[in-house]
Amino acid sequence: EGLKGGIPLEFGGENPWTVGYVFHNNPDKVFKEFFGGDNPFAEFFAEDGSELILPFGGLRGRGAKKQDPPVVRDLYLSLEDLFYGCTKKIKISRRVMNEDGQTSSIRDKILTIDVQPGWKQGTRITFEKEGDQGPNIIPADITFVVQEKLHPRFKRTGNDLAYVATIPLGKALVGCTVAVRTLDGRLLNIPINDIV
Repeated sequence: EGLKGGIPLEFGGENPWTVGYVFHNNPDKVFKEFFGGDNPFAEFFAEDGSELILPFGGLRGRGAKKQDPPVVRDLYLSLEDLFYGCTKKIKISRRVMNEDGQTSSIRDKILTIDVQPGWKQGTRITFEKEGDQGPNIIPADITFVVQEKLHPRFKRTGNDLAYVATIPLGKALVGCTVAVRTLDGRLLNIPINDIV
């Protein structure tokens, strides 16, 4: 609660941290930004737990830059998008450092994804360091994960498309032809000669 309005001036003065501080509504993130990690005492101990003897100024403290965890979002695509390929433009809003290097503002940016024919569900597209900017942090990567929309006629299984046709019993017993319109507009006449 106490940091929602930023750092009070009586504590911060003209310190660059007070001018550029942004409240994230996440106490763990606030702690990491101020102390450079999860454990405020980590810089006093070696990895095995023994005490370190460091010269003055040799501590990590506030100067250590850490990268925020990646931001992962779903990208829903139709079978047609995945068959032909397409271009998707996605608008994001992110915090960007101003020219003074102390303050930041929210700005919109358009990310362009060139969907390649044949991409599958689970394909990942990463835009490195396009997340929020801030003092003492490396912006997060933004990753989009392809999710396939349901299709009214086809279901994809690997590189194959399955089509379910309803055939009346009489035709199923004597044989018939099923007309299937493909994704690229061709009309296939599939003979059904076996009893189904």
